[in-house]
Amino acid sequence: MQSPPKKPPTLQELARSLGMHKSTVSLALSGKGNVSAMTRERVITAARALGYEPNPLAQRLAQGYRNDLVCLFSGGLDVGLATQKILSIQQQLNARGLDVPIYTESPRPVGGDGTQAQQIRQLCRQRPRAILCASPRVESAAFRELELYQRAGGIVVSYDTPVPLECDQVLFDRAESAYAAARYLLERGHRRVGIAMSSVPDPLPGTSSDPITARMRGFRRALQEFGAEMREEWFFRNSNYERGGAEMAASFLAMEERPTALCIVNDYVALAFTVEIMRAGLRVPDDVSIVSHDNQPIAAYSPVPLTAMTHPAEQIAAGVVELLLDRVEGRLPEDAPRRTITVAGGLVERSSVAPA
Repeated sequence: MQSPPKKPPTLQELARSLGMHKSTVSLALSGKGNVSAMTRERVITAARALGYEPNPLAQRLAQGYRNDLVCLFSGGLDVGLATQKILSIQQQLNARGLDVPIYTESPRPVGGDGTQAQQIRQLCRQRPRAILCASPRVESAAFRELELYQRAGGIVVSYDTPVPLECDQVLFDRAESAYAAARYLLERGHRRVGIAMSSVPDPLPGTSSDPITARMRGFRRALQEFGAEMREEWFFRNSNYERGGAEMAASFLAMEERPTALCIVNDYVALAFTVEIMRAGLRVPDDVSIVSHDNQPIAAYSPVPLTAMTHPAEQIAAGVVELLLDRVEGRLPEDAPRRTITVAGGLVERSSVAPA
């Protein structure tokens, strides 16, 4: 019969084996306090022989908020840019010696159990130096927990959409991207212009932090400047990614009067839409022009290479790292005002747009 695994030795057991007080051993291991080099070497040698490993959580609690732990919280992950930004932030901060675990929790329906807020409370108990928050799909209750953490001395940096919290933020200007995409089509003579977005609701619908509201604001502004009509039936609300593109194509093909140009969020939706309408005998850009959003690599390899608005994930990640390190490394006084960096996309021209 196999014997049960041996429990790791405790700090008290290590101190007992050395005939020292526990606090002396702790100071020797941490490299702090008035402990001689000879004593420190003796403690380290005994710890290795005994197989003792310091408890990282206990160390963080002892250090308060002065440690190398940065928690990255997201309301959800996807197969595209959200994950790309998270991984880029993690890699850059790992290179600076910071430990950056990733936590994700999908939001609950209205009136749910507030699981996100509970998870934030759990993160705060670890006493991380900072919490980074990928703001889309994060519930307002979670931001209340982040506010309490911030008041207790922690650092919060949020990114992507505006949040109801006084903290450093990096924002992606979706309104400007939608405006630039629509204007590009309007300048080429199109007046029957539609837009397509995911129908998945944001947890803060109807506010400035709602991506759908922001994009529609920019899209409508462009149409108004050119005197073009905004028609409700040309606002396509789809599922995400390829399935959304197939749904959109079915709706588009069933229309008696179709738009001549479309702004489609995102590249995967635009790709699937393009393939489906081509199967039905239509041509891009001859029958319909398309500007997609995000400019992920797949945009260049669509059956018709897609003109696309960029979503500068690396620039957003770099902004988050810059704001965080300014606080962590003491480049700013602790009472320095919170800062906001706004990042806008640009247009990459390919083959999916023709004059009206």
